[in-house]
Formats: sequence, C-alpha cells, structure tokens
Amino acid sequence: MMSAPIKKLVVLYGIGGLSDVGRHVVQVLLEQPSIGSVTVLTQHPKKLLEETNWECGCPEPHIFSDEQKKRLNLVAVDKWDDADLPAHFEGAHSVISCLGNRQPGFFDKSLKKGWVSYPGNQMVIRSMKQHGITRAVVITSVGIEEDWPPLEFHFGGKILGLMFRTNTKTAVRDLTQMERAYRSTDEKDIDFLLVRPVGIGEECKPSGKWFLQKEKGKDALGMDMAKLDVARYMVTEALEPTRHRAAVVIGSEP
Repeated sequence: MMSAPIKKLVVLYGIGGLSDVGRHVVQVLLEQPSIGSVTVLTQHPKKLLEETNWECGCPEPHIFSDEQKKRLNLVAVDKWDDADLPAHFEGAHSVISCLGNRQPGFFDKSLKKGWVSYPGNQMVIRSMKQHGITRAVVITSVGIEEDWPPLEFHFGGKILGLMFRTNTKTAVRDLTQMERAYRSTDEKDIDFLLVRPVGIGEECKPSGKWFLQKEKGKDALGMDMAKLDVARYMVTEALEPTRHRAAVVIGSEP
C-alpha cells in the first residue's frame, strides 16, 4: 500500500455484516503510520471502541493502541442529513463508506436501523463535492443492479436471490438507490468504486488475499471471505486506485 504521508481519510460504518467491514477498514488504516488521521462517522460509535469482537474470524481481539487512538476522530451521528456533517470531510484524501446491510432484521430488529446506505451516501456525495474530494470506495452487495442474479456460480445464489425478492427487499432497495446515486454523479466530480463481497461469515479467518470476478456468468469465486480481507482491498483501492467509476464482485479463492 501507499507509504507516502496522507493527511486524512474519512470512513463511515453502520450496523450489520457489511458495516462490520467498515470497522476493519479503520483498523487497517490506523495500522499504517503514514495515515495522519482517520475521521469515522457512525451512528454506532460504541461498536468501534467498546466491542473487541467484531463478528469476524480475526484471531485477536480488536483493541486500538493509545497512539492509534490519537489519530482517530470518532464522530457520533444522529441523522445522516445533519447540516454539520460535511465539515468533517474537509482536507480528506478519500472516503471509504461501509453503510447499509443485506439482512432482514427479523431476529435482530436493530438491523433495520442499518438500512441507511442511501441517505448516508447522499450526504457523502454532497460533502465530497463541497470539499473537492474525488475518490470514494463504497461497500454494496452481490445481486445489486447489473449483478443480478447474485452468485450465479453457486446454488447459494438462488437462496440469496429469493431472500432479496422477499424478506430483504428494503435492504436491497437501500443499496440499489445508493448505487444509482453514485452512478448519477459527474465523472469529473466523483471517482467511485462499488465493492460487492460474497458471503462474509463470522467464522471466516483472514487470508490476506482476495479475488475479483472477471466476467459475470463465466468465472466463480470462493463463497465466503473474511471481513478484514474485504477491508484491506477497499483501503488499497482508496489509496492507490486501479478501477474507476466501476463495480467489482470480490470473494475468496475459488
């Protein structure tokens, strides 16, 4: 990853599996001394500093050092349309957004509060334009927009597709509206990358590797990957972009 000093990045996360990737993004960034500061915007600040188990297969608890905490600016968000939020983007190199989830919220009603990818990223887009920030790496899901049907290379995709049509319709609508918001921006303003992970299971251990689907319908990916590995890819693309105004499906080794 890039070693040249970078003053600041902005990270956003919510609640649910996709948003767990955002917590790992913060960890990856703060592991790099070249990153001056990380501003984190979230409606769930306690999940970053008070929880050490981030619903993942990482071998060690997630605890920030005193030095890392000094470079962390944690902003508690009430509503995503709060007028003071854009000010936190000033001077940022790039943005990594991990808002939203793809879970139904039947057993954990709090997950319904995580369907904020669209309103949250609307604010991100406005803030980036205001402060002249161009690069955004944004988590979304397989099966959204042109990636339908999801996971066509595995029988699990049929189950996920059924869920997307029934009990997770609201979550899918939230992610779909978010993707369309980025695609509707002018290319001179926003250089986005939409990242669509396969399953990100709580028991999946990090491998330090990731694989991208080259062509839908022609090549497969491993069906489960670690949240930390998704985070490392997103950070890599934020610091050293290789794909522009695009979407990728990411998974583990086939």
